[in-house]
Amino acid sequence: MAEDSEDDLAGASQAFLEHLEKTGFFNQIKDLEGNLQSIAGALKALSEGTIERVQESENLVAHVLAIETILTVMLRANPINSEAVGSLIKETTNTSPGNGEGNPKVLAIAEGILSDASG
Repeated sequence: MAEDSEDDLAGASQAFLEHLEKTGFFNQIKDLEGNLQSIAGALKALSEGTIERVQESENLVAHVLAIETILTVMLRANPINSEAVGSLIKETTNTSPGNGEGNPKVLAIAEGILSDASG
């Protein structure tokens, strides 16, 4: 009797596998696997690109900090008129007519460098 039960179970399992094959389930799984591999490849390329951009950003920051340090030392040896610097920044970064205030970020950075040079 147990043998009949095992045969029924084996037959049902075989029938289920055949049904899955006929409906294309296994092909869908293969397609899904291919799509997941494609996504994994794209994510790897994205992460490598992101790492490169971070390294480029770090290099840019290092260059800016080095230039600011050299400029601070130069300004300590040869002070300049901070009002003239502010006026020129306002003139060159004025983005809308009649504004006359210039770019506040550029002004703040310049003030910081001039402050470091005088201190």
